[in-house]
Amino acid sequence: MEHSVKKIHEITCKKAFRKLPHRIGPYEYDMNVYRGCAHRCAYCFAVYSQRYLNDDSFYDDIYVKVNIAQQLEKQLASPHWKRQLVNIGSVSDSYQPIEAKYELMREVLPILIRYRTPCIISTKSDLILRDVDLIKQLAEVTFVNIAVTITTLDEKMASITEPNAKGIQQRLQAITEIKRQTNAVTGIHVMPVMPYLNDDEASLLSMLELTKQADADYATFAPLHLHGETKVKFFQMLRLHYPHLIAPYEQLYRNRKLDPAYKKAFYERIKVLSEAQGVCIDYMKFAREFFQKQQVEQLSLW
Repeated sequence: MEHSVKKIHEITCKKAFRKLPHRIGPYEYDMNVYRGCAHRCAYCFAVYSQRYLNDDSFYDDIYVKVNIAQQLEKQLASPHWKRQLVNIGSVSDSYQPIEAKYELMREVLPILIRYRTPCIISTKSDLILRDVDLIKQLAEVTFVNIAVTITTLDEKMASITEPNAKGIQQRLQAITEIKRQTNAVTGIHVMPVMPYLNDDEASLLSMLELTKQADADYATFAPLHLHGETKVKFFQMLRLHYPHLIAPYEQLYRNRKLDPAYKKAFYERIKVLSEAQGVCIDYMKFAREFFQKQQVEQLSLW
């Protein structure tokens, strides 16, 4: 909840988005409207990112890029911009509670519409429904992928692992409504799948069923990564709530990375279960198809 944030910092940015050193899935450009996140997810891989601001309070200090819309306009207006896919919110949820006050996404989305810039937005909040009108307009002119992250249907587990995120049913309603009201590609991001917590067959099947219930286009699953500060915070959570899992986790992540045998078996299970349920788990499929079609259309003009 917003009251858990200790300090709000208004800052300016030189660029709204950046090109990543390496392509991640279907995108190579990344934009974060905020730095830091009040959702306090125990498994957050991005807690390291605050160090670049000389701050180690990822959950408590939120940085607001007050000029992000102006900088976005400059970048998209450049003759060098080729309308590549931009991922929004990789290290900080764009619809975390502070967005209700600053409404930066309502400034960002009209600029994306104006320049027909494709994007991916993922969130754990139903606040995104506030902008369904703009998402609808954007999806009419370019590729838009909207996803909600849901890791479990167990409300108690969710309250422990992602204590300040919106309720599961609120997130489900958000993605269902976006699918109903817009042409956006929609997905359920089951990220992360945490060994011994939400990796059993019943839990995975419930996520696939949820995807069908929401009429979402896909579900994507990724196992938990533990490194650096993320590992420290995750183990703090285990000691408080699941102390019996400390030894199994130490074994699974004994070489800093997830045990390869577990990882291989996990993806094999997901493949079998998703095929049996008729749910697409290739989240890159839709962006790939969009850009392939775009290339064909451009070639046909010559």
